[in-house]
Amino acid sequence: MISQSDLILIALAFAIGYIDDVTGPQKHHYEQTIVVVDKKYQCPTYCAVHHNHSVYYAPESRGMVIEKEKLGKKVKEKKKKRK
Repeated sequence: MISQSDLILIALAFAIGYIDDVTGPQKHHYEQTIVVVDKKYQCPTYCAVHHNHSVYYAPESRGMVIEKEKLGKKVKEKKKKRK
């Protein structure tokens, strides 16, 4: 049987995962591309790699900068269907 401590551990694991999803870097639509808004790391301004760039807002960023007003909706990942 499942004990009370097992249920507590399961609930704690789900809570940590949820908090990480909500507070971590988020993908957003920005102009014609998708960017990752991340306060801890931003791509350098000269980054030429083809990927979703890590960016942040103007006064607090030393890397790629975006305008908060032009930031679009969050990107929602499509759920995979099981076969």
